[in-house]
Amino acid sequence: MRAIQFVSLRFVLLAAVLASCAYADWPDLRGRDPQAQAALEPELGKIRKQHPRIFCTEADIAQVRQRCETAPAVAEVWEFILEWARGEHYYRNLWATPSQLQGCVIAYRVSQRDPDILRHAVAIADYLSEAQGDGWTWPRISKSLAMTYDWLYDDLSAEQKQRYGLAALHAAKQCYKTWRHSEFNNHLYLEYGPILYAGIALWQEGLDDEVAHRLALDGLDLLVNHFMPAHDIVTAGDGGWHESMSYHAFFTYEFAHLVELWSSATGQDLWKDFTGLDGDAHWLIYNARPFDDGRVSVADIGGHDSYDGSVAMYMPLLQRRRRDGVAGWWADQIKQEAMRRDAAGVKYQLGAGTWWPYLLWYDPAVPAVPRDELPLSRYFRGLGWVSMRSSWQPDATFALFICAPIYFGGHQHCDNNSFIIHKRALLAMDTGVYDATAHRANYYARTIAHNSVTVTDPGEQFDGGVWGHNHPGEGANDGGQLYGGGPDFVTDVTPGDAHHRAQIKAYKATDRYTFVVGDATRSYSPSKLKEFTRAFLYLRPDCFVVFDRVEATQPEFEKKWLLHCGQQPTVDGDRIEIINGEGRLAVASLLPAQANITTVGGPGHEFEVNGVNYPPKKEYDPAEAGRWRIEVSPARSHARDYFLHVLLATGSGSHDWPESTLTEAEDTVRLALTLGDAEAEVTFAKEGPLTGRVVIRERAGGKVILDDSLDEGT
Repeated sequence: MRAIQFVSLRFVLLAAVLASCAYADWPDLRGRDPQAQAALEPELGKIRKQHPRIFCTEADIAQVRQRCETAPAVAEVWEFILEWARGEHYYRNLWATPSQLQGCVIAYRVSQRDPDILRHAVAIADYLSEAQGDGWTWPRISKSLAMTYDWLYDDLSAEQKQRYGLAALHAAKQCYKTWRHSEFNNHLYLEYGPILYAGIALWQEGLDDEVAHRLALDGLDLLVNHFMPAHDIVTAGDGGWHESMSYHAFFTYEFAHLVELWSSATGQDLWKDFTGLDGDAHWLIYNARPFDDGRVSVADIGGHDSYDGSVAMYMPLLQRRRRDGVAGWWADQIKQEAMRRDAAGVKYQLGAGTWWPYLLWYDPAVPAVPRDELPLSRYFRGLGWVSMRSSWQPDATFALFICAPIYFGGHQHCDNNSFIIHKRALLAMDTGVYDATAHRANYYARTIAHNSVTVTDPGEQFDGGVWGHNHPGEGANDGGQLYGGGPDFVTDVTPGDAHHRAQIKAYKATDRYTFVVGDATRSYSPSKLKEFTRAFLYLRPDCFVVFDRVEATQPEFEKKWLLHCGQQPTVDGDRIEIINGEGRLAVASLLPAQANITTVGGPGHEFEVNGVNYPPKKEYDPAEAGRWRIEVSPARSHARDYFLHVLLATGSGSHDWPESTLTEAEDTVRLALTLGDAEAEVTFAKEGPLTGRVVIRERAGGKVILDDSLDEGT
């Protein structure tokens, strides 16, 4: 455990007994371990006596004030925060109002106690101290009132301290009435994480020390024994989150703030050895669609806008604590876009409650690293995502390959060995709509909605229900990957367990190509599948080669290679053409040599599984949801089949097709390709490790430009 010193077992057991007696009537917290908490008891004594305790000391506030005076980027933010804080406006929206109060109390101290700002802060605090929240808003109310007590400690009357302090404790205690979700679910971080603020702010303040002690102990336990280890597992130090980019933005700022909260309140630097948020800014940037900078559609995506104020609430913190110039650049981009939208009259872009983290943590001493200085490919090991593109320009070709090592359930999808390709528009799409209905249960979260492979055992039974937790046989048999399951606690995840369902076996990136191999065999029921390995080779700037080895346990189990799109595709023999807006995807289907290529989609069939359409119940954007898919199946039944496709991304006005020649031997497939002024020869192994070779020559003269082996290893 980082920065936490353990005490003797004898003390642990004694303290556990005392704790169980002292809190016998306290609401239960699923997963609470008295012995683990007893080991943390001494750490509470490190909470600073002086106020403020949350995020800053008096010396830190002075440094913030200095940055407001000397750093132009910080001064710009300070000006619009100050203008708002001196007014009287605040929302009566329990999602937004707490953040406004946080911004107001910080502005008051940075302004050296402007009386107008104090009146504003007290008005908001009075409103929130009487508010009645719910599972989502009680924690936000508690956090903001705890910060008010802490930051305004010397400026409040005894009556105000008691009112705000007790209200903060009360709101935090209400959090325990909410179901304690999995450690790999955003709910837990938002609904329970903020209890630590009340515990720290009210620690040994004499208002209700028993309640404050329990909140501090539970909050610290959740942070260091659950939240931080969960992020280490999910991200492997590369950033990101499995529940989708929008869910990631929804909660990650709260988690990052908690790491800073304990560090600032005690002097213990939890950031020192913690890598669970490293690479987070990279993940956001690498997985933004080139043509609109929108978030790529993976998992339960709730919105595509990358310029999110919630992201801006922790990017400056990562910039400062992890010396991350990419985080600093991303914070600046969001700020500039927010100001542009605000000037254009778009509502809710520059709320002062959103921007106070920029004020506290933006570090001008950490140079920004623009995205166009970054490599064109990146592997996010924890998530099993490999992002690749031709450039950082809006007209770039972009692809994402997904092969997640661990299935966490919840908002994650059954999409291993799938891919997405965009150029000027959505081409090879991740389809469906985030709608918690039969649409999600039978289509959206299932393999059938992704560019992967299905293998259908007619006797296989899938759990039904939105989250795959109903009785077997109630869900549609899409022929896809195992649906449902997932760990609750970090201790549920052990090497090689059933939650480990896939593995990226190879990753290699050069200026000329990106190569990745995914093994998704364990993602499927072993009763129907012996192997599904996929080689995904991106030859810059616009060509992709996808080679699949699929072996079923029975020859009669039908295999389908899936490719999804938004507009009706054209099929001419082994040629498939997808056009969407200004983008085009030309596909040559080379293996199986004898194949049935069919299309599914159109009105009433957009989300069809086995002849049944599962449309979402809410309104949706058809352009983002996808409406058509290609299915490629072997014309004859074999236990083992190979699929080989060449995909060329172009502008919609192009008539270019992949120029290729296939040679198939007993143990290899060999593909000759024409790539503009070059020729490529690609070889893949049909058995054993999915290795290969790529050779690129100049068309004129035959000079070898590149000759690389494509071996396993990352």
